[in-house]
Amino acid sequence: MRRFALPWGELEVFAANEPVPAALQSTTEALVHLEDRFRPALLRPHLRPEAPYVAVWPASRPAPDLTENATPDPHALEEVVLAEIHSLTCHACTARFRAVYPDTGLPIFGRHIGAHQLINGCPRCGSDFAASRIQALTLLPLT
Repeated sequence: MRRFALPWGELEVFAANEPVPAALQSTTEALVHLEDRFRPALLRPHLRPEAPYVAVWPASRPAPDLTENATPDPHALEEVVLAEIHSLTCHACTARFRAVYPDTGLPIFGRHIGAHQLINGCPRCGSDFAASRIQALTLLPLT
């Protein structure tokens, strides 16, 4: 686990096959079949309760070494987006999906969305985002 100090809180990002706190258990299970650039993370803002997230690095940039004894990298969080696991329903065909959905309202992380390739439409019916309202960093299988 790597702990990153932020001006307004702290972010803990967990490496693959590493034990996670109970608050991240379901997030970790949802990410098990995804690339290593999708990592469970716990955000601890100074003025709010901690919250589970997914730290997502762009496809062009692999996740850094997240082990506790890794050499500190001042650029480790460049272009990282924080996301949550959401259930989405296509407004055109009613197909349901679980998705890694970006939280663009977070300070620092929201402005990095442009570095990521988004799914903008329904893979089942082919409707674009305007009709489907499906948008995500990746889709997960329904369980």
